[in-house]
Amino acid sequence: MSRFLLLGVGLIWAQEPIYQLSGMVLSATTGEPIPFVSVRVGRTRRGTVANAEGFYSLPVVRGDTLYFSALGYKRGRFILNEYLTAYQGDTSTGYLYAVHYLVEDTIELPTVRISAIRTPEELKTALLNVPLETQTQVARDNVSPEILAYFLQNLPADPQERLKVAEQRYRDLYYNRTLRPVYPILDPIAAYRLVRYLTEKAQIKREKIYDYWTDD
Repeated sequence: MSRFLLLGVGLIWAQEPIYQLSGMVLSATTGEPIPFVSVRVGRTRRGTVANAEGFYSLPVVRGDTLYFSALGYKRGRFILNEYLTAYQGDTSTGYLYAVHYLVEDTIELPTVRISAIRTPEELKTALLNVPLETQTQVARDNVSPEILAYFLQNLPADPQERLKVAEQRYRDLYYNRTLRPVYPILDPIAAYRLVRYLTEKAQIKREKIYDYWTDD
């Protein structure tokens, strides 16, 4: 039953018409073409890049959503289903045409302070007094406990690293299981107690022998 269901879905997808969509990407403010706009089909790997005149062309199917992005402009979206519903032209030819407008995006740059320097000596002194981070300082900052803790909590674990840790853990477990047991004679405390016991035993034995000959 599942095979027939998958086959039916494949046939329905195969019957979906493919359109060749061609269009222009213009600025909503000036109406001028925007060059080299990135055109991407959502949830797929399909896409293209507009040319220097803002023209693009790529195959699409019903249900696709196109995303337009360019430096200095807000990202635009084009839903093909809505476009086909409102399209007044003939779609039986398989060719569609559209014009897209992108809104300019304001980019805020950091504030730059400009101060007057009277002499070249003052310029040289100012340049020499600019605080610069050395490579040692940068390396020290990169391995600070705060940064390492942040990476540990936010970065996903590396699969290869986790595999190596698991392999090392099982390797250590197997190695420890195959080790021979530790004999008490190798323990310094146990060896001291053994020597002390043998010494006391020998001393008692000598005292008994001395008492035996003394009694006679």
